[in-house]
Amino acid sequence: MISAIILAVIVLIISIWLRRSKGRIGEHRVAHILGRLPKDRYQVINDLLLRTSSGSTTQIDHVVISQYGIFVIETKFYKGWIYGGENSEFWTQNIYGNKYTLRNPILQNAGHVRVLRQMLKDYGDIPFIPIVAFSRQATLGVSSGTPVIYWNQIRKVIGQFKEKRIAPDALTGIYNKLIESNIPDSKESRREHIRNVRSYEDRRNIAVASGKCPRCGGNLVLRHGKYGSFYGCSNYPRCKFTTH
Repeated sequence: MISAIILAVIVLIISIWLRRSKGRIGEHRVAHILGRLPKDRYQVINDLLLRTSSGSTTQIDHVVISQYGIFVIETKFYKGWIYGGENSEFWTQNIYGNKYTLRNPILQNAGHVRVLRQMLKDYGDIPFIPIVAFSRQATLGVSSGTPVIYWNQIRKVIGQFKEKRIAPDALTGIYNKLIESNIPDSKESRREHIRNVRSYEDRRNIAVASGKCPRCGGNLVLRHGKYGSFYGCSNYPRCKFTTH
């Protein structure tokens, strides 16, 4: 009995390590891709850990600073079919008929943009361009106005923005502000971030179980769409939270 429990714990630890390793590999590959952007026009910051106004933390995979806007990139390393809607709380990963859920990365990245917007509010109305990028091992079936693309498409999408929206003298200030705000990478900072993520998940699950929207506090009501039944916030369209 004890040996079976020990084996289960070992398997769990290995699976967590593999997921984190894949995430790190994906981030390193995208960092390499972003490193090929013209350095006279783009400044890249990878793996940014920031303190939010509420005292929590948020981790951003990649930020690209330019006169054309600030690109906020969420990197994903998944296999199989990935499908979901822009406002769905979760997306579905289908691997050989086995279905798994993943948190909607568009919503994850929207949270990153909110933190950056608050942190950089002194620089005026900065345009933020959120991007979610998957490896080619995934097949995407996502309906979204936000770019949900493959890693090798990132530079092309960034290059489509050509209108200069940020003054050149502000770019250095923005870059320095983010670098100064970055929490140094350490075991303790990572542990704290994991605790914050788990705390958010707990608050979210408690709200949903109570029939409340975890974003705005509205009531969750049963709705019916072309893909089946789901629960949506009663404050729609102001709040577009949905869950199954």
